[in-house]
Amino acid sequence: MALKRLATELDETVRQTREMVVELNDALIALLDTTNSDAAARLDATQRLLVGLQAQDRIEQRCSNIISAIHQMDRTGLAFNEDESDKIWENLSLDELSKPELSGVSAQGTGGDVDLF
Repeated sequence: MALKRLATELDETVRQTREMVVELNDALIALLDTTNSDAAARLDATQRLLVGLQAQDRIEQRCSNIISAIHQMDRTGLAFNEDESDKIWENLSLDELSKPELSGVSAQGTGGDVDLF
């Protein structure tokens, strides 16, 4: 169902936002830790901040694509027609939105870095 797909993509956006905030929070903790003033801690914090900033860009792209899909479905009256709304999703610019099998795959993996798509 078209609305189920929309809900799935919004849930994934929330997950990515949550991971972004965790990365930024961990970076701030590392920077504020007075017991750890070595270069490695600063480098780790810097890398986490960069990941968080990249996440913000990815989330902004996701939201813009989701809004575009909503407007197209509304304009064409396809919001409840699954087959036709799939065509709208397929034409979005982010692979993770245009290809349902890619959405949320990073949530299934394990790793030290945040994977945003």
